[in-house]
Amino acid sequence: MAQSQPELSPYDTGARCEPKLWQPNAEAVAEVMRSGEAEDIGNVDFTNDGGCTIVTVHVSRSDDGMYTAHVMPMWSEDQVRVELHREMDLAVIEPRTSRPV
Repeated sequence: MAQSQPELSPYDTGARCEPKLWQPNAEAVAEVMRSGEAEDIGNVDFTNDGGCTIVTVHVSRSDDGMYTAHVMPMWSEDQVRVELHREMDLAVIEPRTSRPV
C-alpha cells in the first residue's frame, strides 16, 4: 500500500509568504513593552520560501479613529504590490504609482 503524499500548503509552495511574529516569545514582547518602543509592538514579518523577510506589517488606530495598515517593504520595493480587498471592489497600489505623503 503506497502512502499518499501530504498536500502542500501555499506556504510550502512559496505561493504565499509565511507570517512570523516580530518578537519570538512572550519575554521579548514584555521587554519591548517595558522599553516603551511602541513601534515594535504588533509587527508581523512575512517571509518567502527562502526565509527572507519580504514585508513587515502592523495595524494601528489614529487619534481620528481611522485604522491604518502599515506595510514596510524589506525586499525590493519594485516587487511589492498592496491590494485592499473591499466588499464591492479592489483597490491596488502598484510600485511607483503611489505618492509620498
